[in-house]
Amino acid sequence: MSDRSPDRHRGGRRWIGLVLLVVLALGGGPAIADEGTPVLADAPPASWPAPDGIDSAAHLLMEVETGQLLVAHNADQRRPVASTLKLLTAYTALQRVEVDEVVTVGEEVLGVTGSTVGLVPGDEWTVAELLDAILARSGNEAAEALAVHVAGDRATFLSWMEEDAAGLGAEGLTITTPSGLDDDTVLSARDLALIARAALDLPALRDAMGKRLVALPGQPAQENRNELIGTYPGATGMKTGFTTPAGHSLVGSAERGGRELIAIVLGAGEDPSRFEGAPSLLDHGFTATRPTELGASVSLSVGGGTIDLVTDDVTITIPIDSEARLDLRLPLRPPETSLRFPLVVDDATLTELVATPGAGPEPVDDPNAQLGRSLVDGTYTALRAATAAGTLG
Repeated sequence: MSDRSPDRHRGGRRWIGLVLLVVLALGGGPAIADEGTPVLADAPPASWPAPDGIDSAAHLLMEVETGQLLVAHNADQRRPVASTLKLLTAYTALQRVEVDEVVTVGEEVLGVTGSTVGLVPGDEWTVAELLDAILARSGNEAAEALAVHVAGDRATFLSWMEEDAAGLGAEGLTITTPSGLDDDTVLSARDLALIARAALDLPALRDAMGKRLVALPGQPAQENRNELIGTYPGATGMKTGFTTPAGHSLVGSAERGGRELIAIVLGAGEDPSRFEGAPSLLDHGFTATRPTELGASVSLSVGGGTIDLVTDDVTITIPIDSEARLDLRLPLRPPETSLRFPLVVDDATLTELVATPGAGPEPVDDPNAQLGRSLVDGTYTALRAATAAGTLG
């Protein structure tokens, strides 16, 4: 804890006072981030540990609660992602229809190749059944049928997919297919992580992604193509994908100890590479990193009262053996505008927390202002020196 003492002079009237209290709060558990939580660095510092031997063209690991990236390799390289795109298809549909709606399948399913579930024109399935077909069995024609049902035509639905992706932060995408079969549609691992994180917020989508077995109309129960379901402890989803240009890909998620993580592996080699890479990423997140919460409350004692500066609390995830701190830089005088406190993990700055001063007291006339100012400035100088030397904390 540190004490500091600023002084301000304005038009013959002086602020005189001492910093009475600085509180730095550090906790050990995950918490829900406020809307005002600052954006963390785009990628983890290069010095942070990461699992070795992930067979992929790109991969990443994301903390679902905050959206923080814990591991990132070629995370912004856009490439074909095959059927993992169906996460966006399902998300866009569920923004606009209910799961119990009945879909009458039309001619849009004719001639669709790749992975299919046997739909023909005239079939009547619910939206929920189509979601099972799309997410667990990767039915390409099911994605086409759902798109036409939701939007009335394929082109409109594709434009909605682009709009929804942009709204989630995946901007500038050109979507040419609701199924992912067309390799002209390219996304990055980060794009997919943003979409996947939003998908987990939809109960109907979470339910469909987490099923180990699905029984489609007129068919026996079949296993989810995502081998994490039922084999990786705490697995919650999400979607597999494969075409020759895209390679073997997987978006996986799991919960453990009150945390949920998303692991993405794109362009892996032959199976089981992706089903080994995603668990390696998830294991790393759960065992080698930890969430911590921190913020600051600063109370400046001045003539006639106090000025308080308080940051929002922020939850970040850091390597298990690292420490997080706020660099509480002192103003020369009691502040009139917001202050920014760098949030530092080891030697890397991840973001800044903003502290906005509350209303302060009216300045007071002080016939002994020069003496008071000298005392305050001397104290303040000493405190700044101590802070710089790291002797306050």
